[in-house]
This record gives sequence, C-alpha cells and structure tokens, in this order.
Amino acid sequence: MKSEIIKYPPGPTYKMPGKLIRQFVDDPIKTLTTIAQKYGDISHFKLGPKQHVYLINNPDYIEKVLIYDHRNFKKGRRLQTAKAVLGEGLVTSEGDFHDRQRRLIQPIFHPKQIMTYGKVISDYASRFGDRWKHGSTVDISPELMRLTLDIICKTVLNYDVESEAQQVGKALTTSRNYSKRLQSPIGHVLDKFPILPAPRRARQAKKELDSLVYGLISDRREQEESGSNNRYDDLLTRLLQAHDSNAGLVGPDGAFSTSRLASRSTSYGKMSDKQVRDEVMTIFIAGHETTANALTWTFYLLSQYPDVEMKLHDEIDSVLGAIDNDSHGVKNIPTIDDIPKLQYTEKVLRESMRLFPPVWTIGRYVENNYSVGEYTIPAGSSIFMSQYVMHHNPLYYEEPEQFKPDRWTDEFKARLPRFSYFPFGGGIRGCIGETFAWMEGILIIATIVQKWSMRLVQGQRIKLDPALTLRPKYGMKMKLIQRDK
Repeated sequence: MKSEIIKYPPGPTYKMPGKLIRQFVDDPIKTLTTIAQKYGDISHFKLGPKQHVYLINNPDYIEKVLIYDHRNFKKGRRLQTAKAVLGEGLVTSEGDFHDRQRRLIQPIFHPKQIMTYGKVISDYASRFGDRWKHGSTVDISPELMRLTLDIICKTVLNYDVESEAQQVGKALTTSRNYSKRLQSPIGHVLDKFPILPAPRRARQAKKELDSLVYGLISDRREQEESGSNNRYDDLLTRLLQAHDSNAGLVGPDGAFSTSRLASRSTSYGKMSDKQVRDEVMTIFIAGHETTANALTWTFYLLSQYPDVEMKLHDEIDSVLGAIDNDSHGVKNIPTIDDIPKLQYTEKVLRESMRLFPPVWTIGRYVENNYSVGEYTIPAGSSIFMSQYVMHHNPLYYEEPEQFKPDRWTDEFKARLPRFSYFPFGGGIRGCIGETFAWMEGILIIATIVQKWSMRLVQGQRIKLDPALTLRPKYGMKMKLIQRDK
C-alpha cells in the first residue's frame, strides 16, 4: 500500500536547507512577515529535516485553532521550555490539568475582583514618577520593568518588593534569559552540565524566587490554621482559598461519579503548595514583563508622534486636571472610575499593542491530522500564528505601519475580524489576566503622562528582540521633560 501523498501549501524552499533556519533564527519576525506577504493565508516551510511548520495568516483559521478545535493542539516548544522556571502553571500546563487550574483561577480574575487593585497601581505609578528628575536621561525599559514588578508583587503577594527590587529583579532577569537559552538545541545540551555558569546562575535564581514564594505561602497557611485576624486581599490568598467543587468527580471516561463524591475529602479541590507556587510564578513573571514591554513601546511611539501625544495630554488634563504648579504636584491621581473617561488613552494602548504586541507569536503542535482550507496538516507538525504579522496586515489595517490610535472607533472594531487583533491570545489558552493588564496599562499611562513627556535620545538604536515577549533589544533611553516646567 502506497503512503499517502501530502499536498503542502505554498511556501519558501531553498537548495541549501540551512538558509531558512538561519534567517528565522536571525530575525523570526521579518522571516514570518515575508512568508505571509508572499504566500497568503496558509503556507508551509521546514525548520529542519523533520520539523514541518505551517504559518496561518487568516483570522478565521486562527479562530478555529484557538477556539473551536483547541483540544487537537498542544503548546509549542518555545513555551514548554518555560516549564523550567514556571512549572505547571496556566501558560505551560496541558489537557485536563490545565482546564481544572483555569476553572479554579478564573473567578479570581473576575473584573470586579481585579478592580480592587486599581489604587495600588495608581499609587505605585505616582511614586515611581516622583523619583524622576526633569532633564535626566533614563532607560525606561528596565524602569518600567521595575514598576510593574513592584505592582505585581504587591497585588499578587501583598509583598513590598521595593527594598529588594534589585535582587528580585536580577533573579527574574536570570530566569527569563535562561528560559530563552533553553529554546535552542545547544541550550538543552549545556543545561546538562550544572557546573557551567549559566545553568548554575539559573538554578540559584530559581532557588531565590522559590524561597520567597514558598515562604509567603507557608505564612498564609499558618495564619489560616491559627485563626489569625490578619487578612490579606491579594491574589496569593485567593489562590490558596480557591476551591474546585467538581475536582475529582469526573473519571477518565468523562462521566460524573457519585462514589468519588462520597469519598472525596473537603479539601480535595484546593491546590497544593506546588500548584500555587507554579501559578504565582506564572503571574509573577508573565504578568509584569508583558505589561512593561507594552508600556515601553507606547512611550516610544508617543515620543515619535507629537500630535498623538498632544491629544493624549488634552484628554488626561481634561479628565484628571492639569499640573498644579503651586504644589508642584498633580491635582488627581487616576482611579478606576476614570478609566471609562480615558477613551483616547485606551486607544493609544490598543494601537501600541497592535504595532508591538507583547506576545508576538503563538505556536501549537498538531495532535491529529487537521484540515485547514483545502489542506490537511499532518499530526506532528507545528503551527505558527503571529500576532505581529496579523496586526500589520494591510487587509485589515490601513497604513499598518503608522501609529494611528484614532482608527479604533466602535465601527472599526465591530467590522474587524476577531483574530485580526489578538494581543492576549484567545480561547481556553487566552491570557487570564487580560482585564488586569488593560486596567494597569491605562492607569500607568495616565499617571505618568499627566506629569511627564519623553523624548528618545539621539543615537538610541531601535531593534526588536522577539524572545518569549517582544522587547527592545538595546533598551529605550529617553530624556524626561516635566510638564509643569
């Protein structure tokens, strides 16, 4: 019996197999963009003798993969390497375990719960801006990374990290770089030699972060058992209290079991310390880095488009009040009640994440043969769906390379295909912290822009660094201009 002949979609082929791999490693965004522009909705190429890759560049196809047929796919290797740091958190876990964790955690991220953290965000952003000096030059990329780290530590752990920010920040940076290295074959090889500097530093960083998180988990457990009057309203406490009423009641065949109901202990549906740790680390690392990168690119774009910046100033001054020169401060720190009035601020952030989506691509492994259009993608293949590529598609965005927040009218959003804009992914694997991210981004922008303008310093190189998140490769040095000067 002859083997089935596979009909591949169009795509790049080279006489020298390594050429495409080198291009992809050197500049994956440019490579995927070029392929999508040349070959359309679906294309095929190889990144190695056996690694077949399908790039999907059609919002309807992406919706099917992420929403309707998601159980036929597993996460790509890029994110699975993050297990070395994140463990089995929502970003890296799969199957029934992921679904249970999502079910447990989802209520914690309900908008009404998340809104309680608005004051923390605004207060931290205000204090952060107060440290700056008029006329000074700062690299806002690590600055904003530190701000969002402070916020995530306070809201997730009720932990003021400011006194230990340098140590914690260094451990997180080491962990991120380690995860990036593991994505390459040579990284996996080097990881087998624990005496080498990089694996040794990564293990020490993980040990420091684990010590912090497990210590706080232990404190919360002890307070709960002792009936302490100390009550915390942070995400860690809510994770420890989260209970899945259906945990353990569904067997491998998917049927509800009354015998399991009779035998289950009352605490069965709660997470273990290890599970809580993994979810905390996922929120901890993924939550602050993506927001910091989105804000970094936003302030860069504002520095390049003075007309947009002026319109943003007008809105923020109208909603919050202009600078009060007598007190050398500001009249009002933004609150969650101001968010519905900061409509142009929201458009600025939305357009910034279109041009520079913090998560720039999504990868999936195909579990079973899968039909897309007229093609069948064989099991074992990889699928790429790139937010960056889709967000720059001229079919959906007029002048896609331009920063135009005014494009985001209600009418425009209504006619835009769902997955032509998806900075937070979508479906069961979509970002659970999306509501938090929007609130945090808008409040930080409003708080900082009320007092500060920024101008890119001469000679600052702008280059994308597409790791797990989309960072500026050479930082983002800005000259600070105080608006009441």
